[in-house]
Amino acid sequence: MSRLEITNFDIAQYLDDKEVIAEYLSQILSDGNTDELLEALGNIAKAQLTKDI
Repeated sequence: MSRLEITNFDIAQYLDDKEVIAEYLSQILSDGNTDELLEALGNIAKAQLTKDI
């Protein structure tokens, strides 16, 4: 039997251009959940910081 390897998913790795970020924010805003919006803004900030490194 083969082993299944599980890794952590980090959305910030996929927020690599303005169009993707805009769609991500659009989906988050459509839900109207403030907690999700705050988390999304953190993810976007993380993506921007890691892109600059």
